[in-house]
Amino acid sequence: MELVQLQPDSFNSFIFYNIKYDTTLLQFQALRFSMTDLVNEREFWDLIYQSKNAGWDLKSSTPVFQRILKEKKIINTGKILILGSGYGYDAVEAAKSGFAVTAIDFSASAVTFGKKLAEKENVDVNFIQDDFFNFELDNSLGFDAVYDYVTYCAINPARREEYAKLIKSLLKCGGIFIALWFPVEKRDGGPPFGINLEETELIFSKFLKLKSSTIEKDTIKPRRGREVLQIYKREC
Repeated sequence: MELVQLQPDSFNSFIFYNIKYDTTLLQFQALRFSMTDLVNEREFWDLIYQSKNAGWDLKSSTPVFQRILKEKKIINTGKILILGSGYGYDAVEAAKSGFAVTAIDFSASAVTFGKKLAEKENVDVNFIQDDFFNFELDNSLGFDAVYDYVTYCAINPARREEYAKLIKSLLKCGGIFIALWFPVEKRDGGPPFGINLEETELIFSKFLKLKSSTIEKDTIKPRRGREVLQIYKREC
């Protein structure tokens, strides 16, 4: 298996060359395979985690999310859902802050890591390995908050409106969507696929009410100026 070397701090595009990855009956063999197709495959994400090439991994909770949890201004209690939870650092941090946390990721490898981390930190997190586009609530109450960091930029851009509609369905009335967008810039290819704020606001405003939008400073240096925190609310 040959992979392009990823840069862990810059979160560069995941372009694979000469991929050969066998699992059960599945085999990827591609030269510059279409990323918009590949991001829909669980095995693609598992391969990244297993190869320790998760370029978005900070090896800790996100600084902006840590601040949100500490200040308790945006949300101070209740049930929070993390979509595309990765290694689970943010999920565990939220649980340590007293939230009832559900965390979903496509990758079995990432979920396994997250469960071990939660056990190590002695907190309860409901980790689910699944395609979150297929996720359905067990009840009609919804979540008090849904949180996204480097998830929106990783899905097929053609599914962005579908994603926004999903967020609305997962929130209870009055629930908050905490969107820490990255990378907010024009860029070719992906993931991460570039995020245009005006376009994003148009998409999400079909389903939620934008309450605030802030260019973040509490971020790691390589991402500074490219992270924007937006807070949306489901109004019923």
